[in-house]
Amino acid sequence: MNILILSCGTRNLLVRYFKDKKNGFNRVIGTDCSQYAPALYETDSHYIVPTMNTPGYLDIILGICKKECINVVLPLQEDELFLIASNKKQFVNQGVIPVVSEPSAIELCRDKYAMFQHLKKHGLPVMETCRSFQEFQSAAAAGYMRFPVFLKPNRGCGSTGIQKIEAPDLLELVCKYNEDSIIQNFADGEEYGADIFVDSITGKVVSVFVKQKLRMRAGETEKSLSFKDEELFHLIKKAVATLSLSGPIDMDIFRVNGRYYISEINPRFGGGYPHAYECGISFPQMICNNALGNENTDTTGHYEAGICMLKYTDLMTIKPE
Repeated sequence: MNILILSCGTRNLLVRYFKDKKNGFNRVIGTDCSQYAPALYETDSHYIVPTMNTPGYLDIILGICKKECINVVLPLQEDELFLIASNKKQFVNQGVIPVVSEPSAIELCRDKYAMFQHLKKHGLPVMETCRSFQEFQSAAAAGYMRFPVFLKPNRGCGSTGIQKIEAPDLLELVCKYNEDSIIQNFADGEEYGADIFVDSITGKVVSVFVKQKLRMRAGETEKSLSFKDEELFHLIKKAVATLSLSGPIDMDIFRVNGRYYISEINPRFGGGYPHAYECGISFPQMICNNALGNENTDTTGHYEAGICMLKYTDLMTIKPE
């Protein structure tokens, strides 16, 4: 089995996990639009490709798949998920399995306000969210919203563009110049991240790993503690069941005053996934199993609680091509 990882960027650890022979892959190929993406240089072979919105980009990726005898293609970047999922048939016709969810689910997850409405419609606990300052005023008058609030880009990722706002005058001004944003009640509580795997054959959740986030940097978990709670496992599975998801999923959850609230769902590998892997949760092996036509058994919660992940800085040197 050979896998092609797209836009591998700084996911060096993820590349190493896929290269570990016990997970079932023979060769790991990587692509990125920059020769300065460090994860490229940990793959067995790599390609510098144009940006994904360049005409002919998809043909280039399909060409690499053919040349390298690729069995599985794994996109990591937000926008690339939808591109690959929308053209899934072209890959399948070439004997390549894309690790992606359905396009409709990917689009819904990317639109934070639409996701808020979707989860609320299904009776799931979510932080109250508004799409405009006027909507916020009405919700505040009704007692649903209160200061402080978070202002986020509706289709943003990571921590880019997030602001904590504590005054109505400032919120009105910022909303005026950030029309494509959402206003969300400030979650004053503990933050958790869940790494979830949805089996592509059965469509069921077969793995849930939860970590309490102790420290964040640039939108990614820097320090975390493995955590177990059957109530939270049940909530996560219930939420995932409302969407056409497949493969690795990343979910953000808050606990405020003893109650869990779902914040975001991302249909891809999360930046904090290495914590799960180091605790024995191998999504690469699950991906390989599915690619071989085998179902994965449910191992939700099969890890030790109280294991702390500590990220630190590393480096490599290369001679640019």
